[in-house]
Amino acid sequence: MFKFTTVLFVLLLLIGSAFSQITTSEVAGPVVFSGAMYYNHGSHVARTSDGKLFVVWADPDANGQIVYSQYDEVFQTWSPAVAISNNPAGGTAEKTAIAADDNGNLYVVWQQRNVTADDYAVMFSKYDGTNWSAPADLTGANLENEEANVAVSTDGKIFIVWNTHSEPDGDEWILCINSDDAGSTWSTPDTLSSSDGLIGNSSIEAARVNLARGSNGKMVATWFESDDAGIREDILMNQFDGSQWSGEMFVSDTTTTNNRYAWAALDASDNIYIVWRPFLGGTTISYLQMKHKAWNDTTWPTTADTVVSPGNIVARPTMVIDDNGNLFVAYQRDVPADTVYSIDEIALVASTDGGATWSDQFTLSRADHDGGYQGMDPRVRSSGIDMAWRESYRINQNDPDSLAIVYGHVDLSIVGLEELQTRVVEKFYLAQNYPNPFNPTTQIKYSIKELGNYELTVYNMLGEKIRTLVSSKLSPGTYSVDWEGKNELGTTVASGIYFYRLNGENLSISKKMVLIR
Repeated sequence: MFKFTTVLFVLLLLIGSAFSQITTSEVAGPVVFSGAMYYNHGSHVARTSDGKLFVVWADPDANGQIVYSQYDEVFQTWSPAVAISNNPAGGTAEKTAIAADDNGNLYVVWQQRNVTADDYAVMFSKYDGTNWSAPADLTGANLENEEANVAVSTDGKIFIVWNTHSEPDGDEWILCINSDDAGSTWSTPDTLSSSDGLIGNSSIEAARVNLARGSNGKMVATWFESDDAGIREDILMNQFDGSQWSGEMFVSDTTTTNNRYAWAALDASDNIYIVWRPFLGGTTISYLQMKHKAWNDTTWPTTADTVVSPGNIVARPTMVIDDNGNLFVAYQRDVPADTVYSIDEIALVASTDGGATWSDQFTLSRADHDGGYQGMDPRVRSSGIDMAWRESYRINQNDPDSLAIVYGHVDLSIVGLEELQTRVVEKFYLAQNYPNPFNPTTQIKYSIKELGNYELTVYNMLGEKIRTLVSSKLSPGTYSVDWEGKNELGTTVASGIYFYRLNGENLSISKKMVLIR
């Protein structure tokens, strides 16, 4: 046992960040395909409501399939890649996205061209907590149905968006369907883009639609496209009020051009935040802007907040908002110190005041590995933010064909924010301890929705009680407690697998954790 745990700990040090607030692990590699995680208008990572963590990507080594890897919380390892799609040899399955609902299910979409078809179809598969469903063709392959994305509303409705931007002018659309029965049946498509059937710029440079959910079944779609004259690119969006979509609204700043890579998030009051990258050229290069408005506002502000200032070479922002309204924006940026390899990295900033001011930039990706196309699970958990991106498999290689698929976890304390407290706790929740494995101390977070008496207790593999961490009357809220690896007598316990259990008020939830000495 000692040899195994020692080797495991060394491996975790090799693949993980040294920072307690930012941890990374290599999901897969080498993946010989530069487009494995194209694009980042949707997420490549999702955590189910019961805590299972998945990453998806396109893998040509698996016969051109969409594949997933699941994380083992106990042994801190990622499973080998397993195909979700069933594309025939010679076909193409790519540009995938994943989303979770509140009932333990996952939903994955992608675009697929088989060996005989000229166009793409949007494909769909559901994970029910145990198995993946057979891939379903939602559109047919009679059009260039591309760059699909998926999200789930608070009332359980699944939304899938895509575009036909590769079609001739007059047939370029942004389309959306939804399902209120977990994907068994689907609505007829809604057209979110304008009625002229025009989406400017090339088919790989526009119309990538991001989805963000609000309360009471609300949904927001946002994307970028060129005007009909082809002079500028701007950010557009639609709102779904729980029953129907609005017409498109203009978002971006008219003083800037080449506005790309829109990503939206909604706070607890359904205020809408959209971040994007304008491009000015010259010495100022590019930067990040953000606007926000109340749900019922019919127009957007004329001026935008600056998230990352001009002078930085940045692209592809993604954003989440935690339960306290704190904003986190991750993005791809050039490494200023690198003048040889043109390496990019994944960075993050945060705001505690709605975007008026922002923290310093934090680097998330591994040094000397060219990072890009990060995505964030929009569902911020009490443990932190789940992310995934691609990096060069070897150091100092710009945009290579040989990639590593990387998972990142961002603790919400990264910018010195106060301990996360859920404003309205809607259900009991016991988080996975962090870090895990640990030595010597780990933190356990949990949420209580009803006033009552509760206990949080640690047991060994034999079911023997080791330590009672909490035993008191608690009000609704989110709490945390540390365990330093000692028993009730204060004696240090041995390496091994332990269980922790939250009991009380018709409640009993357990999870595993690993102590390594």
